[in-house]
Amino acid sequence: MPIRENMEPVTIEHSDLLQRVAEMRAAINGQLSDKGRIVDHLLDIRLDAEAPGIIAMIDELLVEMPGLTVVENSWWGGALDRLELAASPTAV
Repeated sequence: MPIRENMEPVTIEHSDLLQRVAEMRAAINGQLSDKGRIVDHLLDIRLDAEAPGIIAMIDELLVEMPGLTVVENSWWGGALDRLELAASPTAV
């Protein structure tokens, strides 16, 4: 029996996404971060995300990500800002 048959889908709520973004932001240290680690963070969120807007934003961030092996933390912080805005409830 394939493992997938026993797996339940996991979706991330907006409040959970905000918490994860806050944790990733707290882990920023210095001027550079490992690009592979950032890609892993974004892909983890993408796999758990249900909202098409969040998925599209993560896809954009993955395409726009600079650097070969490292990413400037100023870019990473801006990416987290964009995710935070996307996950925040909108006021009408």
